[in-house]
Amino acid sequence: MRLFRRQVPGAIMSVVAVIMLAAACTSPSRGTSGPTVRAVVPGWQGLNPGTGPPRYGGTLNMVGISDVAVMDYDIGYYRTDFQVLRLTVRQLYSWPGIPGHTLTPAPDLATGMPVVADHGLKVTVTVRHGVMWNTSPPRPVTAQDVVRGIKRACNPSLYTFGGMADFESTIKGLTAYCSGYPAAAATSAAVMKGYIESHSVSGIKVTGRSITFTLTRPAPWLTGAMTLPPFSAVPIEAENGLPGSPQVYQHMYSDGPYEITSYTPKKSITFARNPVWTAVTDPLRKAYVNAINVDETGNQATIYQEMGTGSPSLGMSFDALVPPAAYPQLLGLMKSGSHLVNLGATYGSNPYLVFNTASPDNAGALGKVAVRQALCYGIERSQLIKTLGGTALNIPLTHVLPPGTGGAQDVPSGYNPYPYNPGKAKSMLAAAGFTALHPLRLKLLYRSDSQGNTKAFTNIASQLDALGSVSVTGVPTNQSDFYGKYLLVPNSASNPSPAYRGTWDLALPAFGPDWYGNSAVTWFNTLFSSPRGFVANGGFNVGYFRDAAVNNSINQALSQPAAAQADPYWAKADEEVMQAAAIYPITEPLLLAEHAPYVHNAVYMTQWENFDPANVWLSKPGS
Repeated sequence: MRLFRRQVPGAIMSVVAVIMLAAACTSPSRGTSGPTVRAVVPGWQGLNPGTGPPRYGGTLNMVGISDVAVMDYDIGYYRTDFQVLRLTVRQLYSWPGIPGHTLTPAPDLATGMPVVADHGLKVTVTVRHGVMWNTSPPRPVTAQDVVRGIKRACNPSLYTFGGMADFESTIKGLTAYCSGYPAAAATSAAVMKGYIESHSVSGIKVTGRSITFTLTRPAPWLTGAMTLPPFSAVPIEAENGLPGSPQVYQHMYSDGPYEITSYTPKKSITFARNPVWTAVTDPLRKAYVNAINVDETGNQATIYQEMGTGSPSLGMSFDALVPPAAYPQLLGLMKSGSHLVNLGATYGSNPYLVFNTASPDNAGALGKVAVRQALCYGIERSQLIKTLGGTALNIPLTHVLPPGTGGAQDVPSGYNPYPYNPGKAKSMLAAAGFTALHPLRLKLLYRSDSQGNTKAFTNIASQLDALGSVSVTGVPTNQSDFYGKYLLVPNSASNPSPAYRGTWDLALPAFGPDWYGNSAVTWFNTLFSSPRGFVANGGFNVGYFRDAAVNNSINQALSQPAAAQADPYWAKADEEVMQAAAIYPITEPLLLAEHAPYVHNAVYMTQWENFDPANVWLSKPGS
């Protein structure tokens, strides 16, 4: 059973070649003295292994610019959520903090890889013995705790897991279970708890420490899905409050190496060593440091001015990506052989422009394919990429699937359905009734605390305004509210979401696959299926895109028993999404990250676009 296709994307290799050429051009000529200039390639340059054996102890101070999207056990769906879960909550499978292996799922709570039977329709996982909750008194983590996580993840409250569409229809009975929640469970913790504890999923059976999943169809990608938060152990105490509420996050228990000792939303998180965690039960986390402090009130620019100075107060970023203005300096450090800076692949789409097809603005114009296509023709991708820091760190992405994802290899080479053509954009807009006297008025939602997102907004607004028949205004917000208050808000007839109210027409989100390689299902089920991908159904189809042809191709792909047979259907869905102009892709970025000199074993993790805080160790700050 092929779970992951590990390959070096050709697009990344071409970018690497450009960077290597640039490095060669700045190298000292033969016979002259000067610093050694090294090629800059995606990898683990920032590992900074240090000298001697790793040291235990110390406090890692991290600084960021925003909060988690939701503080909880099994419903987070944002990179900062994943970082917190890495430290405190364990999934059936997770990611090794080992260079070269970070994209391959490995047993975490599970004792080994899944046992597959019945022609792929039954999958059995056994939960590891000896893992404990830090309750009083401590008690063992059970298979029932994992099942509770799956059942709770699709609850009907304000906070539900955003990637349920990845796997919900694949586990027998899970869709029926999720649909069966009583309406009152959305606002009553007691009702929710009663439902979770009294109702079962027909396709999930527990026998001792083993969990057997009965599937509706073979799913060669399921181990990847089991790295996600819903496959975490969740204690019964989590049901004492509604998900994401203070009743939960102020009393969170841990089965990971660290416990949360305090959390002030949008300000700070502090972690201390979990006294009941033992290294022998955890194959993925070394937990060298004693404590981790997160300050969420930083500034993107000043974080990267201070990072390399050796200040004890700033060992790593929490969520602040490198601002484009700092790219030349950090690339220069890498070329000189620095171990403090890393360049990593993302296999994602960041940012991309999403069209709100549900917006009532402009008489529902964005619900029309021709209007969305016109806007795509009116944007020049190369301008945007230059604004975002240039081609050295931004691989142009002209369709949905980035290279390295199953199905991308079957999209025609050079496929770019919307080459820049402002004349065609104007003509199509005029045919739709939009002119200089009657412009298409659009509100673009963006993250104002991100330099890159702000620059992308400014550039897109400028390009579309230049068409003469479009007028773009900004809707600025911070990173966590961008998702939590604008995009990931379910719609209902009694309480329309910001999308349905027309609070925004365009947005600049980012998306990375929920796992890697054989992961096209995470793109299409989550982003483009309908209604399965809608936010209320646990998806990330924030623009409420609907297309029968796309749904059909997704279903055909999911019906295939092996990845190689599914890939052509994913490629077909990719082209259909682009023909319908659901989004305008921009770039699959390479990502720069930096840490302080005293931070060692800093393994870059694509999953949260940062180094792994569960595995770093510290030498004396300033050394």
